[in-house]
Amino acid sequence: MSMPNIPDINPQVGITRDDAVNIILSSIGMEELSLAHIVNAEAEKIQFVLGTLETAHGVAASMDQILAVNKSSGKMLRDVIKNQMLLSMKLEDTIDLV
Repeated sequence: MSMPNIPDINPQVGITRDDAVNIILSSIGMEELSLAHIVNAEAEKIQFVLGTLETAHGVAASMDQILAVNKSSGKMLRDVIKNQMLLSMKLEDTIDLV
């Protein structure tokens, strides 16, 4: 088998410092929005298992199921909080760049 022939590529990227800061801030905002969707999904999961969500048709789960969902949601929210702390540090570092 022969070696691949890679052309000589010299990309020219024209991003200014302000553009980079704006891109970082946009990425932080999008991650925050994603975390908000995760928190909302966990809330709906808890509502469903308790039978208070409309799609649950008023049928509540057993105590074991409720505890399992509670544990699962607790772990997920803990991970969301960890990510939130990282985003906070990322935002502080970005503000320092400005």
